Amino acid sequence: MTDILERAFMARIRADEYREALAALQREFDERPDVIEIKRLIDRCEEERRTCIEQAKAAGISKQGSFLLKIRTRKQRTVIPKLFFAKHGAEAFVECATIAIGKAETLLGKAALDDCCEVEVKEIGVSVEYERSEGSE
Repeated sequence: MTDILERAFMARIRADEYREALAALQREFDERPDVIEIKRLIDRCEEERRTCIEQAKAAGISKQGSFLLKIRTRKQRTVIPKLFFAKHGAEAFVECATIAIGKAETLLGKAALDDCCEVEVKEIGVSVEYERSEGSE
C-alpha cells in the first residue's frame, strides 16, 4: 500500500503541472488577435459606460426616458471612543471595547500586552512537504 502522505504530495505536484499546462494554453488564447480585439472592444464599452455615468452624475441626471441612474450607497458608522466614553461612562466603554492589537502595540509596545492578550491558534491550511533525509541526495 502506498504511503498516504506520499500520494498527497505527488497529487499536489501533478496538479501544479496541470496548472502550468493550463496557464500556457490561457496565454496562447489571450494572444490571439481576435481575442485581443474583443477585449479592446469590451474595454471601450466599459470606458464609455463610466464616462456617461460620470457625466450624468455631474449634470444631476437621475432619470432619462425609461433609464434610471441608481447609485447604491452604504453607511458605515464608527464610534469615536473619547465621545462614547464621555457620554456612556467607563463600564459601558469597557464592555463594548474592541482594541486593535496593532494600534495598542504601537502605543504601548508589544511586550506591554503579553499579559493582557488571549492567543488563539487557528489552522489556516495543511500541506504535505517532502523532507529529504540526510545522505539521500
